[in-house]
Amino acid sequence: MRWQEDSSLARRMLDDLESEMWIDKKLPHLTELIYCLTASWCRRVQPLPYTPQEVSLFAVGVGVEKVLLRSHRQHLEGVCDGIYYDADFLDYNNNVGEFKCTRKSMKYMPEEFPWGWEMQVKGYMYALGKDQATLAAMCLMGDYRPPFPQLGAWHGRASEQELANTWQWMCWRKEVYLDHLERKVMPRQFTYNQDYECQYCSFKVLCDAREVIERD
Repeated sequence: MRWQEDSSLARRMLDDLESEMWIDKKLPHLTELIYCLTASWCRRVQPLPYTPQEVSLFAVGVGVEKVLLRSHRQHLEGVCDGIYYDADFLDYNNNVGEFKCTRKSMKYMPEEFPWGWEMQVKGYMYALGKDQATLAAMCLMGDYRPPFPQLGAWHGRASEQELANTWQWMCWRKEVYLDHLERKVMPRQFTYNQDYECQYCSFKVLCDAREVIERD
């Protein structure tokens, strides 16, 4: 049997997957407020196509999530202080749970995972009145030694003050974000983000351009 690569077919399949990624989230959504507000604003106002790698990782995550979380109550939607949220699931002990699909090594602990994951979980905990949560992560590369992937799960607890501080920060971000959307002004570049977010950001070229213009 002879095989011939068909890149046009792969592109068409990716286009179909990409259409599933354009979810019309209610404004403002909790996940928009955690990460770079400039990028969140751009996705709302002048979105760019997702890269093939982003589409592929999204598809893997959604597929694995549907299988693993089938026996759990999923997608707990609601609104708290004008912030919309959609938590992934409730675990076996009725704690709020978040599922991630990642290329990070299984050797990492939650404290070493992306900062935004913990902020997202704590936001859900506050909104749902929980003080405990579960984080589950499908590490696609395992610990980078076959066989892989590997599934990890962690149980966490946060104090009332810690959750209150997180939510206060969320509410501040909400006001900043909505103000810029209302004025149709992009949030100042490299101001409302973590440094690591710029590394693979599709909108970084816009931020770089504005930085040059302002410098001149």
